[in-house]
Amino acid sequence: MPTVVEVAVPLPIFQTFHYMHETPPSLHKGSCVLVKFKNRILRGYVVGFPKVGFSGAQSIISIADPQPLFSEKMLAFFQWIANHYAAPLGEVIKGALPAYGAKKPRPPQAGVSQRLSVNRPDRLTEAQRAVLAPLRAAAGSKVFSPFLLHGVTGSGKTEIYLTLIEEVLQSQRQAIVLVPEISLTPQLVSRFEDRFPAKIAVLHSRLTASQRYHEWLKIRQGRVFIAIGARSAIFAPFENIGVIIVDEEHDTSFKQEERLRYHARDLALVRGQLENAIVLLGSATPSLESFYNSRIGKINYLNLPERIDRKPLPTVELIDLKKSPHEFGQDTLFSDRLLQCLTERLDQRQQSILLLNRRGYAPFLLCQTCGWVPRCSHCAVALTVYSRIQKLMCHHCAHTLKIPATCTDCHSSKLFPIGIGTEKAETFLKNIFPMARIARVDKTTTQKYQAMEKIFYDFSEQKIDILIGTQMVAKGHDFPNVTLVGVLLADISLNIPDFRSPERAFQLLTQVAGRAGRGDEKGHVIIQTFNPQHYSIQYAQTHDTLGFYQTELLQRKELRYPPFSKIVHLKVGYPNELTALKKMRWLSTLCHQIKQQHAEHAHIELLGPSAAPLSKIKNKYRFHMLLKAPSHKDMRAFLHHLSDHEKELYAPPRIQIDVDPLNLL
Repeated sequence: MPTVVEVAVPLPIFQTFHYMHETPPSLHKGSCVLVKFKNRILRGYVVGFPKVGFSGAQSIISIADPQPLFSEKMLAFFQWIANHYAAPLGEVIKGALPAYGAKKPRPPQAGVSQRLSVNRPDRLTEAQRAVLAPLRAAAGSKVFSPFLLHGVTGSGKTEIYLTLIEEVLQSQRQAIVLVPEISLTPQLVSRFEDRFPAKIAVLHSRLTASQRYHEWLKIRQGRVFIAIGARSAIFAPFENIGVIIVDEEHDTSFKQEERLRYHARDLALVRGQLENAIVLLGSATPSLESFYNSRIGKINYLNLPERIDRKPLPTVELIDLKKSPHEFGQDTLFSDRLLQCLTERLDQRQQSILLLNRRGYAPFLLCQTCGWVPRCSHCAVALTVYSRIQKLMCHHCAHTLKIPATCTDCHSSKLFPIGIGTEKAETFLKNIFPMARIARVDKTTTQKYQAMEKIFYDFSEQKIDILIGTQMVAKGHDFPNVTLVGVLLADISLNIPDFRSPERAFQLLTQVAGRAGRGDEKGHVIIQTFNPQHYSIQYAQTHDTLGFYQTELLQRKELRYPPFSKIVHLKVGYPNELTALKKMRWLSTLCHQIKQQHAEHAHIELLGPSAAPLSKIKNKYRFHMLLKAPSHKDMRAFLHHLSDHEKELYAPPRIQIDVDPLNLL
């Protein structure tokens, strides 16, 4: 007797399709099958067995894998994702699974991160024991238990993670640990590998497709009990999860910005609910949404307010660059005070970290005769100056040009790099301190395999005196000999046209400040800024996280931005500017029509359409609009009506739907 099979295909189509299957062999939900779809042969995923199918349904060609690739519990997870993010189910499933049929993998090479020293504390602090008590109780109850662990930098959050996982593994359950980026947290991975040898699968972007499939297979076959990795590790195919940990839960890299635009932190909470597991979100600077949810009782709040052994938080000193005697960015990048402190640390053989969240030598080249600035021919941005290789480069499409000798407009030779970048800061430092060992870490210096790991390893071994870099240096590194942190220009994060800019600035400053004073010597932080009175900088100076959140929540509430509303970012990008604008205007008209036709959507606010702040990227002109709704329920209902027009939405140029966006550029 033929069986009706419901199949999701990995295409931009919201509906699923019915096929027929002659049994045996039997099929299961989660099986991968080959089907014919509009003259194409596709891999589809079995998601159901309806009692009644469509007449004339085609037969399945073959079964691609006799074993299901995902469980019914995971299918429910995928269906939630598709519903919440207005994404086709087939594309969700495909994005969650490793590349199918990968070749036999080459074992991952041992990284320098494995050589980083790891230390297990002799005992837990009183504060750590207090935090672990409710976590242990939740582990025993085996019910969904969400927690926010708000611990200052150096307070021992990682030891909480390790101890909790030990408890969970003893009850024969598994653990998922999400980190912002494996290559930026080598010490964290080393500590897990040291505590749980041969029990871990590591998933990250630097694995080949075959290596990734190999790690996924270890999980699926029950050969490991812990999956640690970046955002995609939330899809690890465990069957009995006891805890999901999201370290540095505020980090924006947990949001995927392409294709399926999910947020791994939010998916951790959903999967934890489906698995009746603990979900532990950890950060020294929690996201405003997580902090707010802890205040209204959606998440249990845990606090580690002090560093281990009551080590003091670093002293933070503000330098007002408006009062600097130098022309900042031209003849110097450093205040006299910062140079004095760097000199003292070098004399005392202590290490320093400098943050400048802008790579390259200078943001742009300027003709001082006519004002001409070289711009990317593919993107609506100025080209960044790279002095060492004498090139101009676009950071969006990698387009490069040689630095011209004269202006193309007026032929003047008065061309000067304007502004500052990490390369310029490194050059300046090496001129001032020729005997110092100085290294730079940014996307340019870490392109080679394991280059980043090598730099951090050398710094941990005190082979580097001064480490300068972009936000990479602000991640959760633990270098006990670092006593000075300098922020060369704190204003960069504040000047991004996004409502989250103050939050990101506060988080970045607090995180990088936390790298100082983690050893025996007290830390000192110098923040150079043109806006020392801005509340983000003021609260970072005093380590006043609660004060910042209270101020920022008032601002968000007044403007009806998250967490007091739910937003969706609708975008389009296309080579023809007029076609892109026409599609966005069509979408705006459709959204207004949906509002008029459905009274329950009266509270949905529509902003735009308009050109995106980055109006052209990689030869595509970009337009966008924003939807604001009082709740997720209201937004999902609106998106459901929008998805009724899927054919028009996905016809070129395709509308990109970004639910809960972190980036409005």
